[in-house]
Amino acid sequence: MRKGLLTFGLMFFGLITIVYPKVTGSPLTPVFAYGKLDGYPVWEIPFVYIFSYATRAWGALLFAFMLGGFFSAFIPRERMMRYFSSKRIENYFFAAVLAPVFTVCSCAMIPIFGGIMMAGAGVGPAISFLLMAPAANVMALVFTSEIISAKLALARFMFSFIGAIIIGAAVARTSWGRSVEEKFGRTASERAVEIERMGFDEKCWEAGRVAWDLVKRVVPYLLVGVFFVSYIEAYLPEDVVAKWLTGIKGVVLGGVLGVPTYTPTLVEVFFTKSLLNLGMAPAAALAFLIGAPMASVPSMLGVSRIVGWRVVGTYASLAIIMAIMSGLCYLALGVGL
Repeated sequence: MRKGLLTFGLMFFGLITIVYPKVTGSPLTPVFAYGKLDGYPVWEIPFVYIFSYATRAWGALLFAFMLGGFFSAFIPRERMMRYFSSKRIENYFFAAVLAPVFTVCSCAMIPIFGGIMMAGAGVGPAISFLLMAPAANVMALVFTSEIISAKLALARFMFSFIGAIIIGAAVARTSWGRSVEEKFGRTASERAVEIERMGFDEKCWEAGRVAWDLVKRVVPYLLVGVFFVSYIEAYLPEDVVAKWLTGIKGVVLGGVLGVPTYTPTLVEVFFTKSLLNLGMAPAAALAFLIGAPMASVPSMLGVSRIVGWRVVGTYASLAIIMAIMSGLCYLALGVGL
């Protein structure tokens, strides 16, 4: 029971750090605010930048990691994978709803995607799952809300959700998509559901273990990514951002920019926040936040080794189109941040 109380306590403490400022108007713990980054010595810039975001986001990070751990421990993933058939439309919604609990980047999703394909998943829901997880996982949404805005986080979820379902359904209806599905279907086998044998306390401890594993896998890449992003905010000329990443052309560039710009999960939030500070339009930011996780080059290379380039080319092209359309809708609505 103590293990359960400890892990639940950590998660709810993280939640309190998120809710408290919303209620009181002031942070639960002190927040470090920097001035102009280019006013610091070159070697000091990333450390100032990282420390500033750490003081603002450590509670959200704690909550998101623990929540991801609890979803992983208490939801029997292997059993739910049986409901990934491409023949039923509700399975696409199921895949898109399930995906956000996997708080991983697009490259970390590759082996998970391969595993559910080998377990007999339909290619359509599997693609929806592959795209939705990095584009709108729990941690990414929490951080988008905390660091950028709740409006953009909601738009990111809604457009990613709709896009992932449409793209998955489109891929499943291609001849090459059906061919891949038949290939994996012939070799599919049932996977054991070990976690269902655990008691409540064991599952809680497993949630903590999974959360810690996520920390070890995500945080080092997060720190490296934020390190480089700090120099972009410090030295990227504001007139360049204001000129190219606003309006309709900014939305188009935002959607395409993510293809060569791979960022581990959460880093894209910091990167986007930096560009917004330099004048990037919110609609272009939304296009980037959707397109980058769905269609980065490293991710496409890895997925191509599982399902081939025709499937990858189809979903990546559609992902970029969906990212641009999402940004244009956001721009037309005039929502802002």
